[in-house]
Amino acid sequence: MSHTTDDFAKFMAGDPEDNEDVPLGDALQELAIDIEVDAVEEVRDVRERP
Repeated sequence: MSHTTDDFAKFMAGDPEDNEDVPLGDALQELAIDIEVDAVEEVRDVRERP
């Protein structure tokens, strides 16, 4: 089975709500969530579970 660009056309269409002036990386950063986790504490917690 092969794919052509026509198969992906609906996924490549522009969205009128998108601000094309904002670089993609900046737009994705606005959607990101920053979570601080103490990895050592989390591993200890998992190991202590029965």
